Amino acid sequence: MKRFKAFWKATGWLWTVFFVILVGLMTFVSLVFVAAVPLLIVIFIYFALVRYDEEGNFIGA
Repeated sequence: MKRFKAFWKATGWLWTVFFVILVGLMTFVSLVFVAAVPLLIVIFIYFALVRYDEEGNFIGA
């Protein structure tokens, strides 16, 4: 869990921007963009697992 907290601390602003844009697209364009929500979750988990160790330390790019 520490790796997810560390990744959120480092990139939380970016994920918030992605989510706000996605909500805007869902609201003003089409609800088909709802399909991108699970995609963003999977991408977040993947990068947290790859870039941070169990203690929440950055292990590299």
